[in-house]
Amino acid sequence: MEEIEYLYSLSRFGVKLGLDIMLDFSKRIGNPQDYFKSLHVTGTNGKGSTSTMLYTIIKNKYRSGLYTSPHIERFNERIIAIDREIEDTYMAEWVREKKPIIEEMGKEGNQPTFFEVTTAMAFDYFRSKHVQVAVIEVGLGGRLDATNIIKSSVSGIVTISLEHTDRLGNTLSQIAFEKGGIIKRNTPVVVGENKDEPLKVLEKIAMEKNAPFYNINEIYKISNVEMDLEGTKFIAKKDDKLYDVRIPLIGRHQIKNALVAITMAEIFDPELDYRNISNVHFPGRFEIKSRKPLIITDAAHNPEAAESLVKTINELFRKKPLVVATQLKDKNSIEFFKRIGQITDHIIVTEVKDERRKDAELLAQEAKMFIKDVEVQRDSSKAFETALEKSDFVLITGSLYLLGEFEEWFKKR
Repeated sequence: MEEIEYLYSLSRFGVKLGLDIMLDFSKRIGNPQDYFKSLHVTGTNGKGSTSTMLYTIIKNKYRSGLYTSPHIERFNERIIAIDREIEDTYMAEWVREKKPIIEEMGKEGNQPTFFEVTTAMAFDYFRSKHVQVAVIEVGLGGRLDATNIIKSSVSGIVTISLEHTDRLGNTLSQIAFEKGGIIKRNTPVVVGENKDEPLKVLEKIAMEKNAPFYNINEIYKISNVEMDLEGTKFIAKKDDKLYDVRIPLIGRHQIKNALVAITMAEIFDPELDYRNISNVHFPGRFEIKSRKPLIITDAAHNPEAAESLVKTINELFRKKPLVVATQLKDKNSIEFFKRIGQITDHIIVTEVKDERRKDAELLAQEAKMFIKDVEVQRDSSKAFETALEKSDFVLITGSLYLLGEFEEWFKKR
């Protein structure tokens, strides 16, 4: 579709952090972000799962929207209103209508980027669908992210670790400062992070902005954790209230994500029923695609996420999977493979059809530092085929883009 291609062509302008262009563009299209309440979520890892769980809780009472990125198979997955993905027809019409504004701004030297335009489109779509509350996931960082033009009712900061250091800073404090930029004056913030260094920064920002600060690590006591291939169950105790939580997402790291979502929902509206979280559906997060052979897809793309993945595999299985993995250029791939090497002796490294892909031969050299048997198969379809010929337990990880290519291949198979 040529309008969608036009949207993607804006990717050539890269990612620009800053709000001026986004504010200008939104103003020219009527500030759609002011037509609904919003809940804003950031974090190095877990922000997508948390946003989706939060949406799953609020949608039972409100006309709700959800904006996340990136997608696995179709762009439409990023923008959901009242449980339906944005329609191609809406996107085509919207792009046709707004293209003159985008091009005029470009001529003025204020070219909106792909993410700025798609974020504005999401907000406009929510307005058109009369959404009451939208859950908005940050794209990158927070303070200068295009989504940060919203006036959120509650903010959530799930985790903070070193990623995108070229843009956000190379210490946890600097990254916390960027992510803490979504904290609004007099607006509650819920935090899942428990490391001292970033926490101090977030607490300071909250204090300066008079924002009530909720640290889930201090609020809840967790017990009775159970995990299997159906999902994760646990009991959380807050003062004298017990939460019996069941989610179809697998892994102990999802406990933190769930509690950030539940807390944000309760602050927004204490009458919301947290138990609706059990209906969450979020593909590509330790997702079992097949039982025989056992195929798992997981979007872990940085060392912290790989660590959570390793813990989950170790807790659930005695056998080691054959891994198919890749990494984009901006990732800390050496540390990623160091973690993955703890759960496998055999990996097939591959590439995705994205210009940010890292060369498979380079990835193989890094993987060989930690993994005994390393194969290179640049074509991801051939990598999937080879893996399933050689093993009845396959794990596909390292990039959401790789998961998208797997979905496409798996459907044709």
